[in-house]
This record gives sequence, structure tokens and C-alpha cells, in this order.
Amino acid sequence: MATGDQNDILSRLQSYIPRGWFGDWSEAPIVTAVLQGIASVFVTMYLLIVFFKAQARLDTSSGGWIDLWAADFFGGNLPRKPNESDASYIARIKVALFQDRATRPAMISVLTQLTGRAPIIFEPARPLDTGCLGANTGVNSFCGVARMGSIACPFSALITVFRPQVSGGSAGAAYCNAIVISALNTPLSQSYTGSLADQVSTASDADIYAAINATRPVATNIGVAITN
Repeated sequence: MATGDQNDILSRLQSYIPRGWFGDWSEAPIVTAVLQGIASVFVTMYLLIVFFKAQARLDTSSGGWIDLWAADFFGGNLPRKPNESDASYIARIKVALFQDRATRPAMISVLTQLTGRAPIIFEPARPLDTGCLGANTGVNSFCGVARMGSIACPFSALITVFRPQVSGGSAGAAYCNAIVISALNTPLSQSYTGSLADQVSTASDADIYAAINATRPVATNIGVAITN
């Protein structure tokens, strides 16, 4: 007997009735049947209470109620991905809720979590990105491979974002991923007969732009290059 099931609620109802009225319950089948009917209604009510209590917390919510959580906090900016599980969607919502914003480390963190690959961020007015003339700063110097910067470009950054690795289609895989997939691999759908149309990415370019716009500080100029 579990809390809230038919037998549990029936026993609770019987406990409220004076024992002297009907004697042993096995000898009162009609009254027991009436109480069983009442208990069945209370079982449904109890299940609804348990269900709605679970939906009051993001961690225990399920189904479309998770979508309502996302809509309440983010409007239409964080929809559920096709075939995404409840656990995965909850995790993405929590990341979006508690993600740091408006800093360079926050931007790196957001894009790395989204794509699985760390972005390259260049700020023209940041000496650590550009190096200094005559300074022994290793590669970040004008004698190394640093990029030319300018303090005339404050509050600006250039971000190179790498798309996530795709899964699914594999046309040309015998050449571009020969170590893992060969032309004579079995099944052939993983070699010659794959289709680029079947490829699935965890984040689209639109997702990347949305993440950058949600993370960047106000009144900043951000240039974005998305590449494979």
C-alpha cells in the first residue's frame, strides 16, 4: 500500500468511521463499496495534486510544462529542439538562467557550451590581444603573429565562432574523415551513400547569433564570423 493509492485512501476513510457502527469491515460490503467509490475519486485528485506540485519546480516538471517555463523566462528565444528530451531541455534552461553575461569569459563560456568549441575573440583596443611594439610578449607582438589593433575602436570585438560537429549525413566522409569513416565502411550509408541533407547540428547559425546578442554588453560593436 503506497501513499495516495486506492487502499491507502480507503483505509483513511474507514479510520474516520466509528468502529462500533459496522463491526468488522469484511462484514460491511455495501459500506465498503461506497467508500471504494469515494476513494477512487480521491486517488485521481491526489495524483493531480502530486503532478501539479511537480510542475511548480523546473527540476521536476515534465512535457509541455517545461516549454512553459522556457516561455516565461525567455519568450520564444529558447524553444525545445526537435526530439529533445525533457532532461536535456531542463539543463539548457538552467544554463541560460544562471549563465554569466556581459563579460569576455561569459561569452567564451556561452559559445563553448553551445557549440562544443571555444571561440576566438579579438578586441582591437585590448593590448593582450594585439601586443605592443617592441614589447617582449611572445606571439602577441608586432614581430610575432598578433593582429593590428587600435584604441580608436573601443567597446568592439571580433568573434570567430566554430560550428558544432555535425552528425548524420556523411557524403564525402571517406575523404574528410578518413581516419574514422572509410570508403568501404559498413554500412555504406556511412561512406559513399550518405547525404549532407541528413546532417544534424546541435546549434544553428541563428542559435549562435542569438547567444551572442544575449550575452554581449549593451552598446558594444560585435563582428561575428561563423566557420566550420
